[in-house]
Amino acid sequence: LSQTKTWRATCREFKEANSMAEVPAGSKVEAPKAKDAEPEKKKSPWLDAWHDPVAGMSCYSSFLCLADLVADGDHRLVMVDMKKRIRMYKGTTIQWEHKLPDVPCAVQAFYHEVGNPPIPTLAVASGHRVLIFRNMRPSMQYRLPPIEIDPVESQIWEEMGQDSSDIQAGFERLNTARENGVALSNLSIDFLAVEELEAQTEYIRAHKEYLHEQQTSITCTEVLKQNMDEPTAVSMLVIGTENRMIYILDSNALNLAAKVKLEAVPTFISVLGLFDVEYRITVACRDGNIYTVKNGQVLSNVIELETQPVGLVRFDKNVYVGCMDNVIHCFHFKGKKNHSIYLPCPISCMSLLQITKSRVAKALVVALQNGEVRLYNGKHLIATVETNDVVSGIKLGTFGREEGSMVLSFKSGALMVKILQRTANLDGSSVNAGPPPEQDIPLDVPKKTKLYVEQTSREREQAIDMHRTFQRDLCKLRLSTARAYVNLLGTGHGPMSSSGGAQVRINAQVLGMGPQFKILVRIQNAGSTSLNDVPVHCTTNPNLYRIPKPCFFLPILVPQQVYLLEVPVACINENGGTASVRIFLASQHSHVPLISAVVQMPISEPPLLDF
Repeated sequence: LSQTKTWRATCREFKEANSMAEVPAGSKVEAPKAKDAEPEKKKSPWLDAWHDPVAGMSCYSSFLCLADLVADGDHRLVMVDMKKRIRMYKGTTIQWEHKLPDVPCAVQAFYHEVGNPPIPTLAVASGHRVLIFRNMRPSMQYRLPPIEIDPVESQIWEEMGQDSSDIQAGFERLNTARENGVALSNLSIDFLAVEELEAQTEYIRAHKEYLHEQQTSITCTEVLKQNMDEPTAVSMLVIGTENRMIYILDSNALNLAAKVKLEAVPTFISVLGLFDVEYRITVACRDGNIYTVKNGQVLSNVIELETQPVGLVRFDKNVYVGCMDNVIHCFHFKGKKNHSIYLPCPISCMSLLQITKSRVAKALVVALQNGEVRLYNGKHLIATVETNDVVSGIKLGTFGREEGSMVLSFKSGALMVKILQRTANLDGSSVNAGPPPEQDIPLDVPKKTKLYVEQTSREREQAIDMHRTFQRDLCKLRLSTARAYVNLLGTGHGPMSSSGGAQVRINAQVLGMGPQFKILVRIQNAGSTSLNDVPVHCTTNPNLYRIPKPCFFLPILVPQQVYLLEVPVACINENGGTASVRIFLASQHSHVPLISAVVQMPISEPPLLDF
């Protein structure tokens, strides 16, 4: 073995000698770089645990759930999809799969009672129902309260249900009710989409018995702890629906504990607190606003977004909202904006990474449409993971016995699991953040000249005299301005004129693009006494404009009443010249007008030629 090592070392020295001999004369020979001199790549905090490219389930974030369903410390992955399936993974194997009666919209795990050992309950939201699974078996279902039908709509359907009724008249009445703001049911909306009379008759005959109730649909769900902040504490379901309601079910998911009416349809929900103590529900709605519900009451502070929200994450006292304009906005829960994170492409989904057992750490995970999964701590980017596929759903929590697990579901149906390293540094302060390096470059400030030094010393010595001179000139300027304003009011050219206890305001607006214009004049008596027999005159350059009726007559100006006058003006210049039109409110007792207005006319469009 020693001879073999000696032979390899000799061969290595021989190769190095030959390579040195091949270097031409006069050229420089660089020494081989050490391994420590190479730039180190930023190590990803995620470890690849499992990847199944043929899982065959494409799930959104609300379709994924991690829970200890058997109370053995081994957390399972529960998935539902649009193909009406529910599947449970134990590690990398499928442990259980069941067919659902309807297309699901969310799945949650909650504890309905204090047990030993504590076994959670699965709740699958589907349509207007919540399907309850206990011990991996269907147990029961909860139906949301039906929507009340408007009495006007019910009366119209009762009349159309009779044999001797006029269906066309009922159709028109339903259409009129919708235009008047009546919230119609889905049955009536589908009926208004039918145009032929025979099809309308057949539709009424088939559906006249089903108008007594209108069901809603579930849009989002969340879990709220009832009275203890423990992982296995009794919790309650929070449900958002299409009829702008937030329902909170009791721990057994049999009765309503509270309900809240919102201004718009909720799409994302985030909860904080305890139901029996104090709780807050942050709701992102389809109108682009974020509402906060505190102890069953909607607070007045509303966060208005520029675009529609695509994700909502509650991070301590901050609310992170991902929007359709590729921006993540961070708000304080009271509504103050903290900062924004601008992304290179649209956001696919967002979630919160929270570790509490081995250490306390929180971070924001954002999946983008280009396949990137980014990890943020505040506004600092910690790490980026490339997945080479479009992420449709993301779930973070405990999978198996690893607390920092990330489950990714892709649009192609693949499934990926990554685990956070236990030694990963999620502290945002370790990231190089702060002012740019250009700030350390000193500015090229010119040196102080002799004139600057003399001026500074003079201002320091004569500060009192300079201040007095400035105040005197300021008083003179104010006096000159007041005198000019009084003269302007006296000649009737001001914005408001006073005559005989009456204060008159005039405002003019030009309408049209030419050559035919219309000047809309608003005259208001803002005083306490009325004016009688007030003539109105309009003058302009006769070479440019023609006013068919330059004089008007107002018999009376009642206080606090706005009078409208329309003055037609025609541009007679072929080149479309521009000038001003002066409008005067004259007085029968003085040659000075009450008030006047100068209207600057725009450039006129050329006249259309008739062929």
